[in-house]
Amino acid sequence: MLKENLLTQVDYKQIIEGLSGAIYLCDNLGRISFYNEAASQLWGRKPEIGKDLWCGSWKIYKTDGTILPLKECPMAITLKKGYAVTGKEIIIERPDGTRLNILPHPKPLFDKNGNIIGAINMLVDITARRTNENKLKESEKKYKALAKTLQKKVTEKTFNLIHSEDRYRKMIDEVEDYAILQLDEKGIVLNWNKGAEKIKGYKEEEIVGKSFNKFYLPEDKEDKLPERLLNQAKLYGRATHEGWRVKKNGTKFWGSVVITSLHDDANKIIGFTKVTRDLTDKKIAEEQLKQYAKDLEIRNKELEQFAYVASHDLQEPLRKIQTFAHLLEQDIKDEKATNIKINKIKSAALRMSNLIKDILKFSKLTQIEEAFVELDLNKVIENIKEDFELLITQKQAVIIHPNLPIIKAVPIQIHQLFSNLIDNAIKFNTSNPIINISYNKFKMDDNKLYPQLDPDVNYYKFIVKDNGIGFNPIFTDKIFKLFQRLDVNSNGSGIGLALCQKIVERHKGIISVDSAEGKGSSFTIILPA
Repeated sequence: MLKENLLTQVDYKQIIEGLSGAIYLCDNLGRISFYNEAASQLWGRKPEIGKDLWCGSWKIYKTDGTILPLKECPMAITLKKGYAVTGKEIIIERPDGTRLNILPHPKPLFDKNGNIIGAINMLVDITARRTNENKLKESEKKYKALAKTLQKKVTEKTFNLIHSEDRYRKMIDEVEDYAILQLDEKGIVLNWNKGAEKIKGYKEEEIVGKSFNKFYLPEDKEDKLPERLLNQAKLYGRATHEGWRVKKNGTKFWGSVVITSLHDDANKIIGFTKVTRDLTDKKIAEEQLKQYAKDLEIRNKELEQFAYVASHDLQEPLRKIQTFAHLLEQDIKDEKATNIKINKIKSAALRMSNLIKDILKFSKLTQIEEAFVELDLNKVIENIKEDFELLITQKQAVIIHPNLPIIKAVPIQIHQLFSNLIDNAIKFNTSNPIINISYNKFKMDDNKLYPQLDPDVNYYKFIVKDNGIGFNPIFTDKIFKLFQRLDVNSNGSGIGLALCQKIVERHKGIISVDSAEGKGSSFTIILPA
């Protein structure tokens, strides 16, 4: 059961309220224990804390419009099965009758023993996206039907009207949404309608008698695209293509082209008809949908990291506060000892406060590039030493490192990276842990094993080496996979090293490991300088 004081311990409320997305928490029985303002605005109501189950919506439906029972909603499944449920779209209804398409992202929360204590859910409103998709589908359907009808009419009538120039011009000149023109067998423009002038920008006298390849990009000309389209129309009677074209003023538009071959009575090709439509708006809408999906994926990854930080990184300072508070009770009469422990508690609380501020700051950023700042790795290691002070003292661990460089990175993620490696090095050790961190400037000419690295970028190569228990090299490919634990007796979550790899990849770097049983492990990390 999610404890009532969970939010107050780590001030989750401040973090989640700062997010623009709708987020809420449930305890392990499915009762809503917290939600932010964005969630209540999305639901159109304020559910009753500790009473409403799984979803704060007035009503929920499946995508086919049928009622979705509460016990079958994504949050209920997550709490029952113990894993995240993704890609399961639902429809919610507000008290005012408004219905919204929603994509939930429920993820379970565990205590340090691996027991489910509740779940966190982010609700993404994709109503606009679905509306746009439906509009695009309807528009595309109408366009295809219109294009098919128009093409059929053009093909049937062009040959019959070719000897009646006045009638032919009257027919095509009235069409302004399509560029309709006739080409000879070599692709020379023979006529020009108002639609062609509107879409391409040329007047008739400027283009008639010139090759139709004038509308293509330089790279398309070099690739012989215009010639290939004519050859395709010669072979199959018809050629279609979508791509960027050039107007007279140099601007580009996304054109959908249909080229149809024309034949005489002897079935000899005498030319082509070419119909072009400007679909730039459709193309831009598609690109926006792709970018939306990409942004949604990034936000989903950020939520994964947020959940990990909430259940892992904040534990060390919290454990330190609890330990010294307990010791303080025992030494309350010893003023010197009391002052020392009070300072320790203040330091741990300040560290925890800074972590929460960093998480809040990171959650408000709209682009991942905005989170990259100049970061002194020496301060990162000192903060980690302070977090693990009790564990380091208990295990008599030693962390050795030279004066480390400054890199441009996301502070909270780099802290997670080195914290996870140092935490593992201390915990998975049967003797006094010795952790040695070294680095040097990585030169691309020195090693050809990393073709994925950018040769124009400067990198640092870091090595984090320990004297721990190590592992069999045959498990090297397994060590960075999510929820994989080589030591089945450990109480780890199995996501620490998987997160390390994600962090390094987000920084466009590489992480690898070299280990042997009983001989410790050596992690190599290559990051852009």
